[in-house]
Amino acid sequence: MKFIFIALLSYCTAAIAQVQNSGGLFINDSGQLHISGGNYIFGDLGQTKTSKIDTNHGVLSFGNSATWLNASISHFIDGYVRTYGTEAFIAPIGDSGFFAPIKIIPSSTEGVSASYFRKNSSEIGTELQTTIRAISTTEYWKVEGVPSKLTLSWRDSSAISNLLFTPSIDFLTIVGYNGSQWVEIPSYYDSTSFLGESSSLQAGSISSLSNVDLSNYQAYTIGSKQVASCYPLISSSGIIKTWNGSWSPDAPTINDPVIINANYTGNLSCFSIVLNANITLDNDHKLDVVDGFTGTAKVIMSSEASLLQRNSTATAPTIVLIKITNPMRRYDYVFLSSPINNTTTFFSNLLNPQNVAVDGNFGSRPQSAFEQLRTYNEAGLLPIDATPQNTPVGRGFSATVRKQEPYSLSNEDEAWYDEKKSIHIKTEGVANNGPIAVTVPANGWVRIGNPYPSPINAKKLLDAMGPNVRKTLYYWSFNSPRGSLSANSYNNSDFATFNYSGGVAACKDCEVPTGIIATMQSVLTKALTDKGETTFDLTNCLRDLNGNTNFYRKAKSSDRGSYRLNLTGSLKSFSQILVAYDPINGTKDFDNGYDAPRLTGSNSEINSLIEKSKYVIQTRAAFEYGDRVPLQIDKRVDESFKISLATVEGVFADTPIYLHDKTLGVYHNLSNGSYAFVQSTDDLYRFEIVYEVQLSTENFDKKETLAFINAKVFSAQAVENISEILLYDLTGRLIKTYSAINTKFFRQAFNEVKGFYIAKIKLESGKIITQKLLNN
Repeated sequence: MKFIFIALLSYCTAAIAQVQNSGGLFINDSGQLHISGGNYIFGDLGQTKTSKIDTNHGVLSFGNSATWLNASISHFIDGYVRTYGTEAFIAPIGDSGFFAPIKIIPSSTEGVSASYFRKNSSEIGTELQTTIRAISTTEYWKVEGVPSKLTLSWRDSSAISNLLFTPSIDFLTIVGYNGSQWVEIPSYYDSTSFLGESSSLQAGSISSLSNVDLSNYQAYTIGSKQVASCYPLISSSGIIKTWNGSWSPDAPTINDPVIINANYTGNLSCFSIVLNANITLDNDHKLDVVDGFTGTAKVIMSSEASLLQRNSTATAPTIVLIKITNPMRRYDYVFLSSPINNTTTFFSNLLNPQNVAVDGNFGSRPQSAFEQLRTYNEAGLLPIDATPQNTPVGRGFSATVRKQEPYSLSNEDEAWYDEKKSIHIKTEGVANNGPIAVTVPANGWVRIGNPYPSPINAKKLLDAMGPNVRKTLYYWSFNSPRGSLSANSYNNSDFATFNYSGGVAACKDCEVPTGIIATMQSVLTKALTDKGETTFDLTNCLRDLNGNTNFYRKAKSSDRGSYRLNLTGSLKSFSQILVAYDPINGTKDFDNGYDAPRLTGSNSEINSLIEKSKYVIQTRAAFEYGDRVPLQIDKRVDESFKISLATVEGVFADTPIYLHDKTLGVYHNLSNGSYAFVQSTDDLYRFEIVYEVQLSTENFDKKETLAFINAKVFSAQAVENISEILLYDLTGRLIKTYSAINTKFFRQAFNEVKGFYIAKIKLESGKIITQKLLNN
């Protein structure tokens, strides 16, 4: 049966099999419309409401076999819904134009009711359990009835990022108000929400780990914890699942212990494993085990496979891992770390041609493809040879590609710069599991290694490092060719950078760090000045199942967002900066974990400035249109430049970003394309980023042209196209004529004697500007 309702149900109960509401339905106090079977269909133009008083409220209820269709942001139940089933039920509830469903799995058929309130949770109570950092200020739910497992949803309007100290949903939890304070209800976010999307800062869901006694709480919402969540430890079902080429009695779930009696390949989630035969994990395969391993067989892992153990005290398996680097030149080096608990074995593997080879041809050469393993000394300042003794598990080191075939053996400069080959690294041993201590020396540098056969979360690592460490991670990209084995013949510009605000790439076509540190990879960090030595633990809480490659999107709101700027030079210089706005964590001063100093290299660079100190990542407070971000161009190579917009997120999806050339008085909207310019060596603070143009209030000393001679090159730039340039010496003799230029900037070799010269620059409009130049 289908009905169009325009009705008010009061003090009565109606039971029907199927309803379509394309009109208006209101269920008053103590009223109940019960759908005993079939569907309740939400029409496009309908409205379904119940009274929402604490007791004797109206309710739309569903029998064990009943369900609903077509609930959406335009039509949902604004009020209370009840289920009398024991299967998972998604309550299609919302309030004030916001659709906020909740999933309920009741423990019995006695009924569970739920309603959503688009209100500040502080109206229920303000006190927080000490383990809770913050709770939602936009919404809460009321749920009553028999003990049930609960799953709360969030959406962009939930402003989840405002709850978080770090932009990581691992900190989220369900909280319930117990009459005196909001307390944690053990829970974990769903990788895929019950609405079908991957959980992120913008949208997702979070589930309680077990049934919640609903009589203990007056309301529920989403909060954040002081410490990030780990993958939850789940109890064993006690039902053994056995693999003999097929599963018996059926395929396992995460609760089930398993026995592997025949070789197995593929993804697997289970409680524990008896390894009587090997498990093979190809690229992208994931093995998620709550507890431990027994048996004598092995887990054989491809480069991008992941093995996660949740219990930090459980026995780890023997693994055979083949890691494949990105293509490398000879003399390039890579940052490594041991995924097995015996570093002597790992180091031995790295220097064995049976274990390390170009393109996986193990044993085809008399020596390993790697040589010169290097780490930092105890003070974290000088490079020394790495050994198992000075580079324990959890520490990283560099390994250099040896000069040998199949690489070219030519010593001619640049003859081999473009010859790149992947290095295959094979190691075997007992995998690391559980806490591993790492020490960062006072004022020194250290490479922190991922010790696990699964990726680790870089933001959780930043949390774990504590307050005395610079909360910035530097990923080595070996983008530039290394000319020799000299200890200092590398380019700091090849470090990609990452902190809480995001990542910055090392080259034009390089990847931006994603917040993952892969198996066998290490990253560089440093102690804060004058903070002393610090020790922290790497733990299973850092581990992840996703992103194990060789190598977060922010909530869109009116006061937060980010963008990246690229500087490219005509002689192939490249650098990138990230500017972010975060009203919770950002200021205009240095914020550890949100501002990242630049590691200065040999290329020309762009930096954002904080009190004239150079930063590759800068996070400022809430976005304001009147803000100005000072920039600096470090010109280390004599070349012309372009500044361009690489990415935008959040508020900058529809906010113009202007590059202000203070020297020429030009405002350039970077959304319309790159800005080309020539740069003198002493004009360090020429540029800034602004978001609104206020020409009438500018007080800068503007020029119509900029011209200079540097390193035997004459450069000129103007606010409009240049048609001609005449160069004279101080005697008035014309020595150069440049005609038919027709661009805004110009560069030409200049090999005249040292001294002063006069440039007459004719613009397209006919105006002539005269400038005095020094060739030194």
